[in-house]
Amino acid sequence: MDNSHISKFKLFFSLDKELAYINKMNREGWKLIYIKGGVIYSFEKSKPDEYFTILHATAKEKILEISSFAAQCGYQAIPHTMDGFGDLLYLTGRKTDVSPEFVCEAPEKIDSAERIYHRFRTLGIVFIILSVLLILDCALILWARMTAPEASVGLTVFGVLFMLFVAIYIAMCIYVNVLTAKAHRHLKQLQKESEIYE
Repeated sequence: MDNSHISKFKLFFSLDKELAYINKMNREGWKLIYIKGGVIYSFEKSKPDEYFTILHATAKEKILEISSFAAQCGYQAIPHTMDGFGDLLYLTGRKTDVSPEFVCEAPEKIDSAERIYHRFRTLGIVFIILSVLLILDCALILWARMTAPEASVGLTVFGVLFMLFVAIYIAMCIYVNVLTAKAHRHLKQLQKESEIYE
């Protein structure tokens, strides 16, 4: 059995929580080397607290340029297969070789925060649209079962499952929209700080 590599299944909606998890693994002596499908994190053994990981969002056409610049700064871009937007970089490097603040210039920080905010906003809109469609679909099925003569026994079970499904989905919608609001506040704070220092 190979103890120098591990893979963990994790699902994150919050980039902050994802980054906190990756850096917790770094502190425990595991360096991130690959993310598959956005949910399977592969690590290789390293020294405890040797590596540090950050996220940076940039325009799709600047990915190669930013990756090259990151390499000059001691960071390595981590490959991942679930970047549908094509603008999110996972950068990791030895703590002794890198700065935790990869980008110091305000315009680049604001651009990164804006891209992350738009990502969450898009996800929030998708969740709301899907939740409305699914709730309407389930309501139609529930109504059809109520009007069917043989529906008396299965109706209660279906009703409970339907309400549970609706509750879970609404909670997910609220959570995604809370993350969107948090990303928006962060963006506004960076923009305000930039105006103060100009």
